[in-house]
Amino acid sequence: MNTLLISISLIIFCLLALLYCHHYRYGNEVLSLEKEVEHFFGSNINIEPIAVKQNNNYYFGSIGLFIISVSALLYLTIGSYEKLDSAQVDYNIDYLLVADINKGQKLAEENPGDPVVLLGLAQSYIDGGLYSDAIATLDQLLAIDNQNTEALGLKATSMYYRDDRVINMDTSLVIARALTLHHEELNTRLLLANDAYLKGNYQKAISNWEIVLTNKKQMFNRDAINYAIEKSKGFLMQIKPAAAH
Repeated sequence: MNTLLISISLIIFCLLALLYCHHYRYGNEVLSLEKEVEHFFGSNINIEPIAVKQNNNYYFGSIGLFIISVSALLYLTIGSYEKLDSAQVDYNIDYLLVADINKGQKLAEENPGDPVVLLGLAQSYIDGGLYSDAIATLDQLLAIDNQNTEALGLKATSMYYRDDRVINMDTSLVIARALTLHHEELNTRLLLANDAYLKGNYQKAISNWEIVLTNKKQMFNRDAINYAIEKSKGFLMQIKPAAAH
Protein backbone atom coordinates (compact mmCIF):
# COMPACT_ATOMS: atom_id res chain seq x y z
CA MET A 1 0.00 0.00 0.00
CA ASN A 2 2.79 2.39 0.80
CA THR A 3 4.29 1.79 -2.63
CA LEU A 4 0.95 2.60 -4.26
CA LEU A 5 0.60 5.83 -2.29
CA ILE A 6 4.13 6.97 -3.12
CA SER A 7 3.72 6.09 -6.82
CA ILE A 8 0.46 8.00 -7.14
CA SER A 9 1.96 11.01 -5.33
CA LEU A 10 4.95 11.06 -7.68
CA ILE A 11 2.73 10.78 -10.75
CA ILE A 12 0.53 13.66 -9.57
CA PHE A 13 3.57 15.80 -8.80
CA CYS A 14 5.18 15.16 -12.21
CA LEU A 15 1.96 15.81 -14.13
CA LEU A 16 1.20 19.00 -12.23
CA ALA A 17 4.78 20.18 -12.75
CA LEU A 18 4.43 19.49 -16.48
CA LEU A 19 1.13 21.39 -16.60
CA TYR A 20 2.63 24.32 -14.72
CA CYS A 21 5.56 24.49 -17.15
CA HIS A 22 3.12 24.44 -20.06
CA HIS A 23 1.05 27.15 -18.37
CA TYR A 24 4.09 29.34 -17.80
CA ARG A 25 5.42 28.82 -21.33
CA TYR A 26 2.01 29.50 -22.83
CA GLY A 27 1.77 32.81 -20.98
CA ASN A 28 5.18 33.89 -22.23
CA GLU A 29 4.28 32.97 -25.80
CA VAL A 30 1.08 35.03 -25.55
CA LEU A 31 3.02 38.08 -24.41
CA SER A 32 5.54 37.57 -27.22
CA LEU A 33 2.73 37.21 -29.76
CA GLU A 34 1.08 40.39 -28.51
CA LYS A 35 4.29 42.34 -29.02
CA GLU A 36 4.60 41.00 -32.57
CA VAL A 37 0.99 41.93 -33.35
CA GLU A 38 1.53 45.44 -32.04
CA HIS A 39 4.72 45.73 -34.07
CA PHE A 40 3.11 44.78 -37.38
CA PHE A 41 -0.42 46.14 -36.97
CA GLY A 42 -0.05 48.94 -34.47
CA SER A 43 -1.70 49.38 -31.10
CA ASN A 44 -5.25 49.09 -32.48
CA ILE A 45 -5.00 45.29 -32.46
CA ASN A 46 -3.85 43.48 -29.39
CA ILE A 47 -4.52 40.36 -27.40
CA GLU A 48 -6.17 40.84 -24.04
CA PRO A 49 -3.76 39.15 -21.63
CA ILE A 50 -6.34 38.86 -18.86
CA ALA A 51 -8.78 37.00 -21.07
CA VAL A 52 -6.06 34.72 -22.38
CA LYS A 53 -4.80 33.95 -18.88
CA GLN A 54 -8.32 33.26 -17.65
CA ASN A 55 -8.86 30.87 -20.53
CA ASN A 56 -5.50 29.19 -19.92
CA ASN A 57 -6.13 28.99 -16.17
CA TYR A 58 -9.49 27.37 -16.86
CA TYR A 59 -7.94 24.52 -18.84
CA PHE A 60 -5.00 24.30 -16.45
CA GLY A 61 -7.29 23.96 -13.43
CA SER A 62 -9.65 21.53 -15.17
CA ILE A 63 -6.86 19.17 -16.22
CA GLY A 64 -5.25 19.34 -12.77
CA LEU A 65 -8.59 18.60 -11.05
CA PHE A 66 -9.19 15.69 -13.42
CA ILE A 67 -5.78 14.16 -12.64
CA ILE A 68 -6.24 14.51 -8.88
CA SER A 69 -9.77 13.06 -9.03
CA VAL A 70 -8.71 10.03 -11.07
CA SER A 71 -5.71 9.40 -8.78
CA ALA A 72 -7.85 9.68 -5.66
CA LEU A 73 -10.43 7.28 -7.11
CA LEU A 74 -7.68 4.81 -8.05
CA TYR A 75 -6.18 4.97 -4.57
CA LEU A 76 -9.52 4.54 -2.83
CA THR A 77 -10.32 1.57 -5.07
CA ILE A 78 -7.00 -0.26 -4.76
CA GLY A 79 -5.83 0.65 -1.27
CA SER A 80 -7.16 3.12 1.24
CA TYR A 81 -5.14 4.83 3.94
CA GLU A 82 -7.36 3.50 6.70
CA LYS A 83 -6.28 -0.06 5.89
CA LEU A 84 -2.53 0.54 5.99
CA ASP A 85 -2.24 -0.58 9.60
CA SER A 86 -4.99 -3.19 9.66
CA ALA A 87 -2.56 -6.14 9.52
CA GLN A 88 -4.91 -8.01 7.20
CA VAL A 89 -3.70 -10.70 4.84
CA ASP A 90 -2.72 -8.97 1.60
CA TYR A 91 -2.02 -11.07 -1.47
CA ASN A 92 -1.21 -7.98 -3.56
CA ILE A 93 2.30 -7.92 -2.08
CA ASP A 94 4.97 -5.49 -3.14
CA TYR A 95 7.19 -7.02 -5.81
CA LEU A 96 10.27 -6.68 -3.59
CA LEU A 97 8.57 -8.77 -0.92
CA VAL A 98 7.59 -11.32 -3.52
CA ALA A 99 11.23 -11.52 -4.62
CA ASP A 100 12.30 -11.90 -0.99
CA ILE A 101 9.78 -14.67 -0.38
CA ASN A 102 10.81 -16.49 -3.56
CA LYS A 103 14.43 -16.25 -2.52
CA GLY A 104 13.59 -17.60 0.93
CA GLN A 105 11.60 -20.49 -0.53
CA LYS A 106 14.48 -21.41 -2.83
CA LEU A 107 16.94 -21.31 0.07
CA ALA A 108 14.61 -23.49 2.14
CA GLU A 109 14.48 -26.06 -0.67
CA GLU A 110 18.26 -26.03 -0.99
CA ASN A 111 18.83 -26.10 2.78
CA PRO A 112 16.03 -28.20 4.28
CA GLY A 113 15.98 -28.08 8.04
CA ASP A 114 18.19 -24.99 8.37
CA PRO A 115 16.69 -22.97 11.27
CA VAL A 116 18.18 -19.67 10.08
CA VAL A 117 16.76 -20.10 6.57
CA LEU A 118 13.33 -21.11 7.87
CA LEU A 119 13.29 -18.18 10.28
CA GLY A 120 14.13 -15.78 7.46
CA LEU A 121 11.41 -17.23 5.24
CA ALA A 122 8.87 -16.95 8.05
CA GLN A 123 9.80 -13.30 8.58
CA SER A 124 9.31 -12.63 4.86
CA TYR A 125 5.85 -14.20 5.03
CA ILE A 126 5.01 -12.02 8.03
CA ASP A 127 6.22 -8.89 6.25
CA GLY A 128 3.90 -9.78 3.39
CA GLY A 129 0.92 -10.45 5.67
CA LEU A 130 0.94 -14.18 4.84
CA TYR A 131 0.51 -15.27 8.44
CA SER A 132 -0.74 -18.80 7.80
CA ASP A 133 2.31 -19.50 5.62
CA ALA A 134 4.54 -18.03 8.33
CA ILE A 135 2.99 -20.29 10.99
CA ALA A 136 3.46 -23.37 8.81
CA THR A 137 7.12 -22.47 8.26
CA LEU A 138 7.69 -21.79 11.96
CA ASP A 139 6.12 -25.14 12.82
CA GLN A 140 8.70 -26.79 10.55
CA LEU A 141 11.42 -24.95 12.42
CA LEU A 142 10.01 -25.84 15.85
CA ALA A 143 9.81 -29.50 14.85
CA ILE A 144 13.60 -29.32 14.44
CA ASP A 145 14.30 -27.02 17.40
CA ASN A 146 11.45 -26.79 19.88
CA GLN A 147 13.50 -24.52 22.14
CA ASN A 148 13.80 -21.74 19.54
CA THR A 149 12.23 -18.84 21.43
CA GLU A 150 12.46 -16.42 18.51
CA ALA A 151 10.41 -18.81 16.40
CA LEU A 152 7.87 -19.12 19.21
CA GLY A 153 7.61 -15.35 19.47
CA LEU A 154 7.10 -14.97 15.73
CA LYS A 155 4.53 -17.78 15.75
CA ALA A 156 2.53 -16.08 18.51
CA THR A 157 2.69 -12.80 16.58
CA SER A 158 1.54 -14.49 13.36
CA MET A 159 -1.34 -16.19 15.15
CA TYR A 160 -2.37 -12.88 16.70
CA TYR A 161 -2.59 -11.05 13.37
CA ARG A 162 -4.09 -14.03 11.57
CA ASP A 163 -6.91 -13.98 14.12
CA ASP A 164 -7.55 -10.22 13.65
CA ARG A 165 -5.53 -9.11 16.68
CA VAL A 166 -7.02 -11.51 19.18
CA ILE A 167 -4.97 -13.42 21.76
CA ASN A 168 -6.90 -16.67 22.06
CA MET A 169 -6.08 -19.74 24.13
CA ASP A 170 -3.75 -21.30 21.54
CA THR A 171 -1.81 -18.04 21.15
CA SER A 172 -1.60 -17.64 24.94
CA LEU A 173 -0.03 -21.10 25.23
CA VAL A 174 2.63 -20.21 22.65
CA ILE A 175 3.31 -16.92 24.47
CA ALA A 176 3.65 -18.69 27.82
CA ARG A 177 6.04 -21.24 26.33
CA ALA A 178 8.21 -18.54 24.75
CA LEU A 179 8.45 -16.49 27.96
CA THR A 180 9.19 -19.58 30.06
CA LEU A 181 12.21 -20.27 27.88
CA HIS A 182 13.25 -16.62 27.50
CA HIS A 183 11.64 -14.05 29.80
CA GLU A 184 12.70 -11.08 27.65
CA GLU A 185 11.94 -12.62 24.22
CA LEU A 186 11.63 -9.66 21.86
CA ASN A 187 8.74 -10.58 19.55
CA THR A 188 6.61 -11.96 22.38
CA ARG A 189 7.07 -8.89 24.57
CA LEU A 190 6.41 -6.55 21.65
CA LEU A 191 3.22 -8.46 20.90
CA LEU A 192 2.00 -8.11 24.50
CA ALA A 193 3.00 -4.44 24.65
CA ASN A 194 1.34 -3.52 21.35
CA ASP A 195 -1.85 -5.39 22.21
CA ALA A 196 -2.04 -3.65 25.59
CA TYR A 197 -1.37 -0.26 23.99
CA LEU A 198 -4.16 -0.72 21.44
CA LYS A 199 -6.56 -1.62 24.27
CA GLY A 200 -5.58 1.47 26.25
CA ASN A 201 -3.78 -0.50 28.97
CA TYR A 202 -0.74 1.78 28.89
CA GLN A 203 0.80 0.56 32.17
CA LYS A 204 0.90 -3.03 30.90
CA ALA A 205 2.39 -1.83 27.62
CA ILE A 206 5.08 0.15 29.46
CA SER A 207 5.93 -2.86 31.65
CA ASN A 208 6.47 -5.11 28.63
CA TRP A 209 8.52 -2.48 26.76
CA GLU A 210 10.71 -1.99 29.84
CA ILE A 211 11.36 -5.75 29.91
CA VAL A 212 12.31 -5.55 26.23
CA LEU A 213 14.99 -2.99 27.15
CA THR A 214 16.65 -5.62 29.37
CA ASN A 215 16.99 -8.03 26.44
CA LYS A 216 20.68 -8.59 25.71
CA LYS A 217 20.30 -11.41 23.19
CA GLN A 218 18.26 -9.83 20.37
CA MET A 219 18.78 -6.66 18.36
CA PHE A 220 16.08 -3.96 18.34
CA ASN A 221 15.61 -0.20 18.07
CA ARG A 222 16.00 1.11 21.62
CA ASP A 223 15.07 4.65 20.62
CA ALA A 224 11.73 3.43 19.26
CA ILE A 225 11.00 1.51 22.47
CA ASN A 226 11.89 4.48 24.65
CA TYR A 227 9.71 6.74 22.52
CA ALA A 228 6.77 4.33 22.89
CA ILE A 229 7.27 4.25 26.67
CA GLU A 230 7.33 8.05 26.96
CA LYS A 231 4.27 8.38 24.75
CA SER A 232 2.37 5.87 26.88
CA LYS A 233 3.43 7.66 30.06
CA GLY A 234 2.00 10.84 28.56
CA PHE A 235 -1.35 9.10 28.01
CA LEU A 236 -1.28 7.84 31.60
CA MET A 237 -0.75 11.39 32.89
CA GLN A 238 -3.83 12.48 30.94
CA ILE A 239 -5.94 9.61 32.28
CA LYS A 240 -5.09 10.06 35.98
CA PRO A 241 -6.51 13.62 36.36
CA ALA A 242 -9.66 12.54 34.54
CA ALA A 243 -10.04 9.52 36.86
CA ALA A 244 -9.57 11.75 39.91
CA HIS A 245 -12.62 13.81 38.93
